[in-house]
Amino acid sequence: MKINRFLVALTFIASLAFAGCSDYVDTEIDSPVVASSSPAVRFEAANKTSFELEPGENAKFTLSVKRNNPGSALQVPITVVTNTENGFVVPANVSFAAGETTADIQVTMSPTAPTGTPLTLELAFAEEFQNPYLTEYAAYKGEASLLKWVKFSTGIYTSGFFEASWEQDLYMAEGTKKFRFYDLFVEGVDYNFEWTIGAKAIAPAGTPNSSGYMVQESGYVHSSYGMVSTSTDPDPTYTYYNSTTKTFSFDRQWTVAAGSFGWLTDTYEITEQFVD
Repeated sequence: MKINRFLVALTFIASLAFAGCSDYVDTEIDSPVVASSSPAVRFEAANKTSFELEPGENAKFTLSVKRNNPGSALQVPITVVTNTENGFVVPANVSFAAGETTADIQVTMSPTAPTGTPLTLELAFAEEFQNPYLTEYAAYKGEASLLKWVKFSTGIYTSGFFEASWEQDLYMAEGTKKFRFYDLFVEGVDYNFEWTIGAKAIAPAGTPNSSGYMVQESGYVHSSYGMVSTSTDPDPTYTYYNSTTKTFSFDRQWTVAAGSFGWLTDTYEITEQFVD
């Protein structure tokens, strides 16, 4: 009796397996075939994906595009996938001259684009102009911010690392909480932070490391150890604004590839403020 029950159960399981197999449909999706004559239009990998622009008629930027098979002139439609707040004015097409492998797309900010906030732009080219096997893509995604920087204050910046003090202007982006020291330690390298005017807490810019400190290259190259980076502690116990003395304190660890110079405090004392 036990054997019969076993045989019945085994037969039932086998029938289920057979039914399952009979319901399975083997499907194949062919990889796209790209003709050798394809223009393979795509965006240059070197294109920036983040832009900061001053509001006004010169608020524009350029994206570079390349193609294969440059024998004849080619006009390629541009598809706008995302245009936040309709803040970008994008041409309908990109045009390649005969014999040219590269072309530019000039993107202009709309006069109605809002200021002080990042706006996203996504562009694409139709499949018939693409080659999906290339490492560069027939799609682009980036963002732009319209920021008008005005002088917030003049003051004295004191660096613990350089053991020096100098007069330094602090700038603010109108309508935002963004602040900037231009050319703080080295010309061309700015230091940014966010701050609510009068508040104690400061949010330093940079890339967070594993400890949560905000890392940024100072721009200063040590003669023996190379580029010096700073890691600013965002904890308001150490990096903060003192409204009584009108002084900012920035607690920073100064490091090079070989190790650390230790933690030192920078201060900025406001001597004249222009924005309330």
